Amino acid sequence: MNMTLKACLSALSFSLCSISLAHADTNTVTQNIKKNFPDIQVQSVNNTPIPNIYEVYMDGEIVYTNDDARYFFLGNLVDLKNKTNLTAERQQELSKIDVKTLPLQQAIKQVKGNGKRVIYLFSDPDCPYCHELEKELQQVDNVTIYLFLFPLTSLHPNAQNIATQVWCSKKPYQAWENYVLHGKQPNASTTCTTPIQKNLNLGKQLQIDSTPTFFLQNGHRISGARSVSEINQLLDDAAK
Repeated sequence: MNMTLKACLSALSFSLCSISLAHADTNTVTQNIKKNFPDIQVQSVNNTPIPNIYEVYMDGEIVYTNDDARYFFLGNLVDLKNKTNLTAERQQELSKIDVKTLPLQQAIKQVKGNGKRVIYLFSDPDCPYCHELEKELQQVDNVTIYLFLFPLTSLHPNAQNIATQVWCSKKPYQAWENYVLHGKQPNASTTCTTPIQKNLNLGKQLQIDSTPTFFLQNGHRISGARSVSEINQLLDDAAK
Protein backbone atom coordinates (compact mmCIF):
# COMPACT_ATOMS: atom_id res chain seq x y z
CA MET A 1 0.00 0.00 0.00
CA ASN A 2 1.51 3.36 -1.00
CA MET A 3 1.84 6.26 1.41
CA THR A 4 -0.79 8.37 -0.34
CA LEU A 5 -3.46 5.67 0.08
CA LYS A 6 -2.44 5.13 3.71
CA ALA A 7 -2.77 8.86 4.35
CA CYS A 8 -6.22 8.95 2.74
CA LEU A 9 -7.43 5.99 4.80
CA SER A 10 -6.04 7.52 7.94
CA ALA A 11 -7.77 10.79 7.21
CA LEU A 12 -11.04 8.99 6.42
CA SER A 13 -10.82 7.00 9.65
CA PHE A 14 -10.24 10.20 11.63
CA SER A 15 -13.19 11.87 9.89
CA LEU A 16 -15.53 8.98 10.70
CA CYS A 17 -14.44 9.05 14.32
CA SER A 18 -15.01 12.77 14.45
CA ILE A 19 -18.49 12.38 12.95
CA SER A 20 -19.30 9.64 15.45
CA LEU A 21 -18.14 11.76 18.34
CA ALA A 22 -20.18 14.67 17.05
CA HIS A 23 -23.41 12.69 17.22
CA ALA A 24 -25.60 13.27 20.25
CA ASP A 25 -26.68 10.58 22.66
CA THR A 26 -30.21 9.96 23.88
CA ASN A 27 -29.72 12.15 26.96
CA THR A 28 -28.62 15.06 24.78
CA VAL A 29 -31.60 14.57 22.47
CA THR A 30 -33.90 14.54 25.49
CA GLN A 31 -32.42 17.82 26.71
CA ASN A 32 -32.73 19.34 23.25
CA ILE A 33 -36.42 18.45 23.12
CA LYS A 34 -36.96 20.02 26.54
CA LYS A 35 -35.13 23.14 25.41
CA ASN A 36 -36.93 23.46 22.07
CA PHE A 37 -40.37 22.29 23.20
CA PRO A 38 -40.70 22.72 26.99
CA ASP A 39 -44.42 21.84 26.92
CA ILE A 40 -43.84 18.37 25.47
CA GLN A 41 -43.77 15.55 28.03
CA VAL A 42 -41.28 12.99 26.73
CA GLN A 43 -41.69 9.46 28.04
CA SER A 44 -38.52 8.03 26.50
CA VAL A 45 -35.85 8.56 23.84
CA ASN A 46 -34.13 5.59 22.24
CA ASN A 47 -31.71 4.85 19.43
CA THR A 48 -32.90 3.38 16.13
CA PRO A 49 -31.01 1.23 13.61
CA ILE A 50 -30.46 4.44 11.60
CA PRO A 51 -27.47 6.54 12.77
CA ASN A 52 -28.40 9.97 14.09
CA ILE A 53 -32.15 9.19 14.05
CA TYR A 54 -33.87 8.76 17.41
CA GLU A 55 -37.16 7.27 18.53
CA VAL A 56 -39.15 9.62 20.75
CA TYR A 57 -42.10 8.25 22.72
CA MET A 58 -44.51 10.94 23.87
CA ASP A 59 -48.23 11.07 24.57
CA GLY A 60 -48.39 7.35 23.80
CA GLU A 61 -47.09 7.81 20.26
CA ILE A 62 -43.75 7.23 18.52
CA VAL A 63 -42.15 9.99 16.45
CA TYR A 64 -38.61 10.36 15.14
CA THR A 65 -36.08 13.16 15.24
CA ASN A 66 -32.38 13.89 14.77
CA ASP A 67 -29.66 15.16 17.12
CA ASP A 68 -30.87 18.73 17.54
CA ALA A 69 -34.54 17.70 17.99
CA ARG A 70 -35.83 20.60 15.98
CA TYR A 71 -37.79 18.67 13.36
CA PHE A 72 -39.88 15.52 13.83
CA PHE A 73 -41.41 13.07 11.43
CA LEU A 74 -44.17 10.49 11.76
CA GLY A 75 -44.50 7.14 10.07
CA ASN A 76 -43.43 3.52 10.21
CA LEU A 77 -39.82 2.45 10.34
CA VAL A 78 -39.75 -0.78 8.35
CA ASP A 79 -37.07 -3.45 8.05
CA LEU A 80 -37.96 -4.36 4.48
CA LYS A 81 -35.47 -7.21 4.23
CA ASN A 82 -37.01 -9.00 7.21
CA LYS A 83 -40.52 -7.68 6.47
CA THR A 84 -40.79 -6.24 9.97
CA ASN A 85 -42.58 -3.07 11.05
CA LEU A 86 -40.15 -1.85 13.70
CA THR A 87 -42.39 1.05 14.72
CA ALA A 88 -45.36 -1.24 15.39
CA GLU A 89 -43.18 -3.59 17.43
CA ARG A 90 -41.79 -0.74 19.51
CA GLN A 91 -45.21 0.83 19.95
CA GLN A 92 -46.53 -2.43 21.36
CA GLU A 93 -43.55 -2.79 23.67
CA LEU A 94 -43.64 0.81 24.92
CA SER A 95 -47.40 0.85 25.51
CA LYS A 96 -47.52 -2.40 27.49
CA ILE A 97 -48.54 -2.31 31.13
CA ASP A 98 -48.10 -4.43 34.24
CA VAL A 99 -51.50 -6.12 34.42
CA LYS A 100 -50.83 -7.12 38.04
CA THR A 101 -51.43 -3.49 39.00
CA LEU A 102 -54.94 -3.39 37.50
CA PRO A 103 -57.68 -2.98 40.16
CA LEU A 104 -59.72 -6.05 39.25
CA GLN A 105 -62.38 -5.21 41.83
CA GLN A 106 -63.43 -2.44 39.41
CA ALA A 107 -64.15 -4.94 36.65
CA ILE A 108 -66.92 -7.42 35.86
CA LYS A 109 -65.44 -10.91 35.77
CA GLN A 110 -66.60 -13.60 33.34
CA VAL A 111 -64.99 -17.06 33.14
CA LYS A 112 -65.44 -19.24 30.06
CA GLY A 113 -64.21 -22.83 29.95
CA ASN A 114 -61.04 -23.33 31.97
CA GLY A 115 -60.42 -19.57 32.08
CA LYS A 116 -56.65 -19.99 31.72
CA ARG A 117 -56.23 -17.24 29.17
CA VAL A 118 -57.00 -13.69 30.32
CA ILE A 119 -58.19 -10.49 28.69
CA TYR A 120 -58.57 -7.11 30.41
CA LEU A 121 -61.14 -5.18 28.40
CA PHE A 122 -62.06 -1.48 28.52
CA SER A 123 -65.34 -1.11 26.66
CA ASP A 124 -68.14 1.39 26.06
CA PRO A 125 -71.69 -0.03 25.90
CA ASP A 126 -72.66 2.27 23.02
CA CYS A 127 -69.48 1.86 20.97
CA PRO A 128 -70.19 0.01 17.66
CA TYR A 129 -66.68 -1.46 17.55
CA CYS A 130 -67.16 -2.76 21.10
CA HIS A 131 -70.28 -4.54 19.90
CA GLU A 132 -68.27 -6.12 17.07
CA LEU A 133 -65.60 -7.31 19.47
CA GLU A 134 -68.21 -8.75 21.83
CA LYS A 135 -69.67 -10.80 18.96
CA GLU A 136 -66.24 -12.28 18.31
CA LEU A 137 -65.64 -12.93 22.01
CA GLN A 138 -68.76 -15.09 22.06
CA GLN A 139 -66.78 -17.65 20.06
CA VAL A 140 -63.68 -17.53 22.27
CA ASP A 141 -63.44 -20.26 24.92
CA ASN A 142 -61.10 -20.98 27.85
CA VAL A 143 -60.72 -17.33 28.77
CA THR A 144 -61.30 -15.09 31.77
CA ILE A 145 -62.62 -11.66 30.83
CA TYR A 146 -62.25 -8.68 33.14
CA LEU A 147 -64.60 -6.03 31.75
CA PHE A 148 -63.88 -2.46 32.82
CA LEU A 149 -66.93 -0.35 31.98
CA PHE A 150 -65.56 2.67 30.16
CA PRO A 151 -68.32 4.97 28.81
CA LEU A 152 -67.06 7.79 26.59
CA THR A 153 -69.89 10.26 27.07
CA SER A 154 -68.38 12.81 24.68
CA LEU A 155 -69.24 10.33 21.91
CA HIS A 156 -72.14 8.44 23.49
CA PRO A 157 -74.13 10.62 25.90
CA ASN A 158 -76.25 7.77 27.29
CA ALA A 159 -73.35 5.35 27.79
CA GLN A 160 -72.78 6.39 31.41
CA ASN A 161 -76.37 5.56 32.35
CA ILE A 162 -76.24 2.19 30.56
CA ALA A 163 -72.90 1.30 32.16
CA THR A 164 -74.32 2.14 35.59
CA GLN A 165 -77.35 -0.08 35.02
CA VAL A 166 -75.14 -2.90 33.82
CA TRP A 167 -72.96 -2.71 36.92
CA CYS A 168 -75.99 -2.52 39.21
CA SER A 169 -77.62 -5.60 37.63
CA LYS A 170 -77.80 -8.87 39.56
CA LYS A 171 -75.91 -10.55 36.71
CA PRO A 172 -73.76 -7.74 35.29
CA TYR A 173 -72.03 -9.60 32.47
CA GLN A 174 -75.31 -11.07 31.28
CA ALA A 175 -76.82 -7.57 31.31
CA TRP A 176 -73.81 -6.38 29.31
CA GLU A 177 -74.21 -9.11 26.70
CA ASN A 178 -77.96 -8.57 26.46
CA TYR A 179 -77.42 -4.91 25.69
CA VAL A 180 -74.43 -4.95 23.33
CA LEU A 181 -75.47 -8.11 21.47
CA HIS A 182 -79.26 -7.93 21.50
CA GLY A 183 -80.09 -4.31 22.26
CA LYS A 184 -81.98 -5.27 25.42
CA GLN A 185 -82.03 -2.29 27.76
CA PRO A 186 -80.94 -3.10 31.34
CA ASN A 187 -83.57 -2.20 33.93
CA ALA A 188 -81.51 -2.16 37.11
CA SER A 189 -81.45 0.80 39.46
CA THR A 190 -78.80 3.47 38.91
CA THR A 191 -78.39 4.21 42.61
CA CYS A 192 -75.76 1.61 43.48
CA THR A 193 -72.12 2.58 43.93
CA THR A 194 -70.10 1.96 40.77
CA PRO A 195 -66.38 2.08 39.89
CA ILE A 196 -67.07 3.80 36.57
CA GLN A 197 -65.42 7.11 37.42
CA LYS A 198 -62.43 5.21 38.80
CA ASN A 199 -62.27 3.30 35.51
CA LEU A 200 -62.27 6.57 33.57
CA ASN A 201 -59.45 7.89 35.77
CA LEU A 202 -57.56 4.64 35.30
CA GLY A 203 -58.04 4.87 31.54
CA LYS A 204 -56.54 8.35 31.58
CA GLN A 205 -53.50 7.05 33.44
CA LEU A 206 -53.16 4.22 30.93
CA GLN A 207 -53.64 6.66 28.02
CA ILE A 208 -56.74 4.88 26.75
CA ASP A 209 -58.52 7.26 24.39
CA SER A 210 -60.62 4.87 22.31
CA THR A 211 -62.70 1.76 22.75
CA PRO A 212 -62.46 -1.12 22.70
CA THR A 213 -58.98 -1.32 24.17
CA PHE A 214 -57.81 -4.50 25.84
CA PHE A 215 -54.68 -5.85 27.47
CA LEU A 216 -53.30 -9.36 27.39
CA GLN A 217 -51.56 -11.40 30.10
CA ASN A 218 -48.17 -10.13 28.93
CA GLY A 219 -49.36 -6.53 29.22
CA HIS A 220 -49.59 -5.87 25.49
CA ARG A 221 -52.20 -3.34 24.46
CA ILE A 222 -54.61 -4.02 21.60
CA SER A 223 -56.96 -1.36 20.23
CA GLY A 224 -60.06 -1.94 18.15
CA ALA A 225 -62.13 -4.99 17.28
CA ARG A 226 -60.42 -8.22 16.23
CA SER A 227 -61.66 -11.43 14.63
CA VAL A 228 -62.04 -14.58 16.71
CA SER A 229 -58.99 -16.13 15.05
CA GLU A 230 -56.88 -13.05 15.83
CA ILE A 231 -58.11 -12.98 19.43
CA ASN A 232 -57.28 -16.65 19.95
CA GLN A 233 -53.81 -16.18 18.49
CA LEU A 234 -53.16 -13.11 20.65
CA LEU A 235 -54.34 -14.90 23.78
CA ASP A 236 -52.26 -17.99 23.03
CA ASP A 237 -49.14 -15.93 22.37
CA ALA A 238 -49.62 -13.92 25.56
CA ALA A 239 -50.16 -17.06 27.64
CA LYS A 240 -46.76 -18.37 26.58
